Amino acid sequence: TAFSSNPDKTEELKAMGADHVVNSRDTEAVKAQKGKFDLLLSTVNVTLNWRAFISTLAPNGSLHFLGLTLEPVPVSVGSLIDGAKSVTGSPTGSPAALRQLLKFAARKKIAPQIELFPMSQLNEAIERLHSGQARYRIVLKADFAE
Repeated sequence: TAFSSNPDKTEELKAMGADHVVNSRDTEAVKAQKGKFDLLLSTVNVTLNWRAFISTLAPNGSLHFLGLTLEPVPVSVGSLIDGAKSVTGSPTGSPAALRQLLKFAARKKIAPQIELFPMSQLNEAIERLHSGQARYRIVLKADFAE
């Protein structure tokens, strides 16, 4: 299951292997997933209804952050104790772990989903990002004369 704030990404996420896509901004849709997940991996830095996401965890489930959020994550201790749930986080990893990850990605032919913009189109790239139309990551390529 993938969570996304952009319903336009549903088909892309399914093509990447998601069986289900849930709108992460729709609190009721998130709450409808109550108790379904052993592990949620969060890569977002936006504010979401984290209490609703914790409710989607099965007993002994974990919400794991792979990056920082813009604001503190409010957590009710009672919601963690009820079901022995946890909230954890980790940095990107050691150089050795990253090498292992890159080898795995190469072996499985996993590549990032990006949009490439020349540096001369920086304003267009920023507008696409701010409008929520960016497809996963925007990468800028230097195209200025030396």
